Amino acid sequence: MKKILFSITLVTCSILISCGDPEPTAAEIMDLSIQAHGADLAANARMDFIFRGINYSVDRYDGQFAYERRFRQGDMDVLDRLDNNGFTRHFNDSLVVLNDTIAQRYQSSVNSVIYFAQLPYGLDGDAVNLKLIGTDSIMDSNYYEIQVTFKEEGGGEDHEDVFVYWIDTQDYLIDYMAYSYCEDDCGFRFRESVNRRNLNGITVQDYNNYKSNRQDPKLEDLDDAFEAGKLQLLSEIKTEFPDVKLHNK
Repeated sequence: MKKILFSITLVTCSILISCGDPEPTAAEIMDLSIQAHGADLAANARMDFIFRGINYSVDRYDGQFAYERRFRQGDMDVLDRLDNNGFTRHFNDSLVVLNDTIAQRYQSSVNSVIYFAQLPYGLDGDAVNLKLIGTDSIMDSNYYEIQVTFKEEGGGEDHEDVFVYWIDTQDYLIDYMAYSYCEDDCGFRFRESVNRRNLNGITVQDYNNYKSNRQDPKLEDLDDAFEAGKLQLLSEIKTEFPDVKLHNK
């Protein structure tokens, strides 16, 4: 029933947009994308997956959340956990005391993997700034170009990162994205979504990860470089063996 209701809503919104109504706002487009991806369902669901050989899980229910990753380090089982109470690390079930810098680094790593695995979850948050750049076409499909930035307050450690999402004007799925970042170094990336799956209403997708040879490209122009074959494939971002369970409220 949820899928049927969403389909009716999406068709209705698409008809309204195409019948001469004012251009939709960036927030309206992102809301439709969140629904199209089933990211709204992720607010009360658990997802388990493997990324680069490490087991991850994200569990949310009624405003509570827990992000975990588990891996083997030497003869120890390591558990990193980020929840409403903060970040902790355990070695073989024993709590490890970390200095703030190391704890923040581990927390950011866990949060980053889950952020990309569940996009566009959270892109309707209070700390998110949305801007409709315009419309464009990639490989003969039409897209809304949405720029995403973050407020310093509530925007996390990487609030200065900038993203551009290409959202299909027909099905509102994110087929491409680009972003700039500054961590140990600074750079630009362009991602192409591949291997899209629907698990209990939530979309999971992998990405081909590209970089530009230009030192300071405009994010919104990276789609043109991609079409022209001027981007270098760096890696494949794979969310492996994903499993999704919805919580009944």
